[in-house]
Amino acid sequence: MPDKPTWCGDLEGIAARLRELACPWVDRQTLQELLGVGRRRAQQILASCSSRRIGSSVVADRDALVAHLERLAQGEARYYERRRRLRLARTLTELNQAWRQRPHLLVEAPAALAGRSLGDLPAGVRLAPGEIIVRFETVPEALEKLLALGLAIGNDLDYFEQLTLTGQQYSRKL
Repeated sequence: MPDKPTWCGDLEGIAARLRELACPWVDRQTLQELLGVGRRRAQQILASCSSRRIGSSVVADRDALVAHLERLAQGEARYYERRRRLRLARTLTELNQAWRQRPHLLVEAPAALAGRSLGDLPAGVRLAPGEIIVRFETVPEALEKLLALGLAIGNDLDYFEQLTLTGQQYSRKL
């Protein structure tokens, strides 16, 4: 649902077109075409300011209709904006609560990892074309190996591409 009806942006143009009409009465079909809304929505808008029936059709005085559309645009714009803000606040609150409930994982990064190269990755890390294999016993060990791999890749991205995208293979004691 848009934060405000699309016709609200062209309310002045719609009012001008309504005033150009030869007849001072506006029916549902005319309103539907001018606002670019569906039949039901045009009926809802017209019902609030209709003042006359012509056959089975309800019509409204165009000046009363323009005034009603202006009030409606202000009211709906506020309504949708308020609803959008409430939805945003609810989403942010849910995300904040989820973030606070999730345990934060800290990975110790020894200084020795900073200068790591792809040639001296820890045992259990294997690079091959289209594959990265990391063998580990514990979660902290896995995280340390992944960190070492990430730092090594950052130190020599070209060599990483060569190892993982070409036929060259690199492996270290698995």
